[in-house]
Amino acid sequence: MLNPQRFLVATATIAGVVTAASATTVPFTENFATDHSNWRNFNGSAGLTWVGGGGPDGSSFASGPFNFSTQTTGATPVIIRGQDTFGTSGGAFFGNWIADGVTQVSLSVRHNAGVPLNFFGRFASPAAFPGAVAVDFAPVPSGVWTTVSFAIDPASPQFISFETSNFNTVFSSIGRVQFGVMVPASLAGVNQVFAFDVDQVAVVPAPAAGLGFLGLAAWGGRRRRLTP
Repeated sequence: MLNPQRFLVATATIAGVVTAASATTVPFTENFATDHSNWRNFNGSAGLTWVGGGGPDGSSFASGPFNFSTQTTGATPVIIRGQDTFGTSGGAFFGNWIADGVTQVSLSVRHNAGVPLNFFGRFASPAAFPGAVAVDFAPVPSGVWTTVSFAIDPASPQFISFETSNFNTVFSSIGRVQFGVMVPASLAGVNQVFAFDVDQVAVVPAPAAGLGFLGLAAWGGRRRRLTP
């Protein structure tokens, strides 16, 4: 079970008070066509590694390392960071998601940790706090490109924390988009560097019909598995 209090400390690094981009680009998909598009690693100190082929559709993707040596069971480390002050994806992901009509975030992920992992997304203000934490409850198997998604809806059961705030406050000013995993007992303290690959990070607008959240089965049905 995720402990929301961990996010108040672990994800507050690299903080700074800045202003979010004026408008999110909706729809938008980051395909990492030519480089890492200023997405960064677990602590924001370096850009992800750009890989020219082998993504979910055979094309390029980005990858970041992570070592679980300092992690305990149930920890929730951020592994991939997008941020307005980094210039991530030219600022396409940052702004007022409510006014700009963002209703879902999805991305293709792959890892080689050897065990299934649950991914989470954290969406936060330019100042790093407060943020909203959402979990994709279906574990991602090792070595398989898999799409995970997060419904941006206040009624979504995926949200496990608004970090003492609320949906409207958080999503009216997004300046950070972060993804990570829940640490299982089998990886806690393991001193080994694993690769976390990412591609097709996307925000989508409200569909033409059915704007309301349809429940756990609905978001679960949008999840699809891709071939390696």
